[in-house]
Amino acid sequence: MLAGGAWAGYATPPQPPKSPFSPEGQYGRHGGTNDTLRLSPDAQARAEAMAHYAAGKLYELRQDPERAIAEYEAALKLDPGQAELAAKLGAEYLRRKQNDKALALLEKAAVANPKRFEIQLFLGFACQSTDKKARAIAAYTAASKIDPLRTEPYQSLVAYYLRDQKIGDAFKTLERAFAQKSDEARYWAMLGELYALTLRSPDAAKAAKTVYTKPIKTDRAVECYEKAQKLAPEDLNIPFHLAGYYVATGKTDQGIAIYQKLLEKRPDVLEFHERLAFAYAAKKDFVHGAAQMDELVKRKPLDWEVYVRLGSFYEEGKMLQRAQANYEQALILNPRELKLYLLVARLQVARKQPQAALQTLQRAKDRFPVTARVPYFYGMIYSSMKDYTKAVESFADAEAMAKARKEDKELMDSAFYFYYGAAAERAKQFDRATQLFRQSIKLNPDNDESCNYLGYMFAEKNINLKEAEELIKRALKMQPKSGAFLDSLGWVYYRKGDYRKALECVGEAAKSDAAKEDATVFEHLADIYLKLGKKDLAREQLRKGLEVEPQNKSVAEKLKALGGNPPPPKPAPSTEPAKP
Repeated sequence: MLAGGAWAGYATPPQPPKSPFSPEGQYGRHGGTNDTLRLSPDAQARAEAMAHYAAGKLYELRQDPERAIAEYEAALKLDPGQAELAAKLGAEYLRRKQNDKALALLEKAAVANPKRFEIQLFLGFACQSTDKKARAIAAYTAASKIDPLRTEPYQSLVAYYLRDQKIGDAFKTLERAFAQKSDEARYWAMLGELYALTLRSPDAAKAAKTVYTKPIKTDRAVECYEKAQKLAPEDLNIPFHLAGYYVATGKTDQGIAIYQKLLEKRPDVLEFHERLAFAYAAKKDFVHGAAQMDELVKRKPLDWEVYVRLGSFYEEGKMLQRAQANYEQALILNPRELKLYLLVARLQVARKQPQAALQTLQRAKDRFPVTARVPYFYGMIYSSMKDYTKAVESFADAEAMAKARKEDKELMDSAFYFYYGAAAERAKQFDRATQLFRQSIKLNPDNDESCNYLGYMFAEKNINLKEAEELIKRALKMQPKSGAFLDSLGWVYYRKGDYRKALECVGEAAKSDAAKEDATVFEHLADIYLKLGKKDLAREQLRKGLEVEPQNKSVAEKLKALGGNPPPPKPAPSTEPAKP
């Protein structure tokens, strides 16, 4: 379009040559030889614009983009009505991250060409890139109305609405798209994807009630996929995505049936086998799932990535020995891939093989001596071994290496400083731990674990209780039913002397899953009852604590001091075979 017809409407039709013997011939109407062609100012500007445009195309062919852009800019300045050229330049500015420049150009182009789809679409991109949300939505909406059979504006609008949790607006946009009469399979397939995303969103059912006056009896995502399939019955991507949607929404058997039909047509497509395996895994049917994953190995026995996928499948099924074996096989096939060492080491830790994990990491360190990822993993492994001093040293090495190597700077995120801080606290490096947790929260104010840990740490030290309360309440805002967080808040109230509030929080924590593994909750509850003068209830809580953690010395000593008897030991599990 740009090369062949941007200025086609302005070209002057060729005229027959004048005869030299005519009154307007060789010497012109008035005679003389210096007469020149005179153009109107508008025509002159268009002619110059066309010359700049032609020069820009020439520079493009010569692979000189900077000069080409300069010529296009000059052309557009002389003739701002050229929509295609404005869109071309706007897209190039966006590609170069010159978002403000793109926005300024496209805003002007939209005024000159309000009915051009590509101008409104790129204007939406430019507004989105410069955080002008309302203007971006308006531009995308305008684009969708100019050409309602193009999916790009719908995609952008739905993405915006889902990000802002405006599920109802997403449904309204999709319904407008659904009402169109497209005969393109791609249109309906993409619409199916957008419906699938929206329907899987939290509060989708609630939002749908505000949009639809009557309940929709059919699944819109399925309808769209089926429309696409009728238009392109040979396109296997469409049923493939439909099967994935069924599995994701709990209709696993329907998804499995589609994957099986796809494999009948194309047994050579490894991704079909893999997706079918994970569909079986969703039903906890790891026998049939493993059979599908084994197909991958049979077809590509020397492909290390196949063993990684197989290991991932077994890990999801909690079959850690098999998962580790497959990760190790991948490592044998490709010892140059760092992540394989880390996968193996992680499984070795999970399977209580810390020494083996350290040996695996030593191999990684020998091959990759400059990456921060290896000492980061050392820190995690030493923490799991409760060797917190070495864990802190390893995390410190990782931080120093990451600061010196830009490729690893992304590792220094909120989670890293949480693990580092936890190791420092357990190594009794309180001041260091405080700084590390503060850094974790600075990087991610929504890191509930860091907020709780720092708040509880202050409560344990009986300092900064006001800040501790604020931190733990922030954590509870994100995880209001967390037993661990409720216990922490209760302990802050205990330190403040507000035993009634403390009892309320810790009592609630004792009913949670957190109390099933941690005797601390019951110990705290016992301490609160003692402050309230209820020794019998305190003894009862300490006994419960020992039932959870029989080896907990602190709880046992407190129970003994109160004259209580420990609970009888639990009988060892029977080794006798079960009776038929």
